[in-house]
Amino acid sequence: MKEGSKRGWVFMASFSTIAPLLLILASAVSTSAAGGPALMVTSYTVEPQALMPGDTGTITVTIQNTETQASETTTRTTTTTGYTSSTTRTSTISAEIDTIRLISRSREIGLSDGFQRSEYLEVGSLGPGKSITISFPIKAAAYARDGMYFPEVCIDVKNGDNVHFPVRVNVDRSEVKLLGKDIPAEISLTESKGIAIVVANNRPNPVSGVNVYVKSSTDDFEFKPAGIFIGKLEAYEKKEVNFTLTPLLEGNREICFEAQYKNGNNIHRSKLTSSIMVKSGSDVKLILVNAPEFVLRGDVARIDFDVANGMVKDIKAVSVVPVVEGLRILPSEYFIGDMEAGDVFSASFDLHTSDLNVGDTIIPFKLEFKDVETDRRYETRGYEVLLEIREPKKSEFPNLMLLGALLLILVLVAVVAWIRVKRGRRERK
Repeated sequence: MKEGSKRGWVFMASFSTIAPLLLILASAVSTSAAGGPALMVTSYTVEPQALMPGDTGTITVTIQNTETQASETTTRTTTTTGYTSSTTRTSTISAEIDTIRLISRSREIGLSDGFQRSEYLEVGSLGPGKSITISFPIKAAAYARDGMYFPEVCIDVKNGDNVHFPVRVNVDRSEVKLLGKDIPAEISLTESKGIAIVVANNRPNPVSGVNVYVKSSTDDFEFKPAGIFIGKLEAYEKKEVNFTLTPLLEGNREICFEAQYKNGNNIHRSKLTSSIMVKSGSDVKLILVNAPEFVLRGDVARIDFDVANGMVKDIKAVSVVPVVEGLRILPSEYFIGDMEAGDVFSASFDLHTSDLNVGDTIIPFKLEFKDVETDRRYETRGYEVLLEIREPKKSEFPNLMLLGALLLILVLVAVVAWIRVKRGRRERK
């Protein structure tokens, strides 16, 4: 045999020895390249879009098997010395999902003691082109700082590559604020005024279920309405609400409003507190025109008033009422009725003093009226009239009668005596 032929034989023998190994390696490379079905997180949502410290929320992810064909066919050919064989296998390209879990490595998102893991175990098969939606509960710690956090969705696949997908979670402590737009610094006890409040959503996400309530004491003020429902406020949206305030007590009084709203399913509250000076002075006045300094017991005293509407609006159902019991005073109520702004009307009373004791007597009067717009009844302090009741002087008339009677008797005695004397003289003659 020639040298060249000898070398060719050796090469052929060597090739036939390593060929099966090459085929096995080629088959292994092909399987590795296929890598099994490919899973992908195609979308996710975080509700609420931005959590406040202490809020709970939900991360919802959609996971899809991105394979487009229903099955694949694999042919394996094995060649040994003098023998060649091939094997063909057809399999469905389904993703066999073992576990889907959410992992947070931040103490500010999740449990406060470190790792948080929410898991779905033995999820099962996910066919080609199919998708599933999974939700995970999350919580922002009460001390969570504003910023972005990235918990991971981890998918363990038995027959394919595992998936690690970071989800962005936003923490923002901005609140819904109540702002006083038109709150009067002072108000009269006998008037009602409007109050305007602005409700401003300072958050980067919408809030829902927004209500504004009055939290002031019902002894201090009357509000209409007691609460206003707004509903949804978009990010950075603001709305104005209006109340009508009626004071019930004078002095420096506190008013308080509260906004209640939901960030996701989390209820939050904001407050606005202010103060209003309630003046006791009334712009509807009862003015004393005439009253005697004193009156003899048994006489009738006349008391005259003027009623002046110094307000800039009309009032109705105006009346002056004496507020003392046990006195005979007429009328028991002096009804005036409607009064326009600037009107002045008179009211008079007769006080019968027969049953009064001698000395000073105070007779208080009050002024009542209604607001034309709100129909609310008001009552002012009115006026207190001081009268002195004196004992009438004893009459001298009875003494004069007695003196007259005595004189008459004397005259009659003198006349009788004169007649007797005269008769005596006649008889002697």
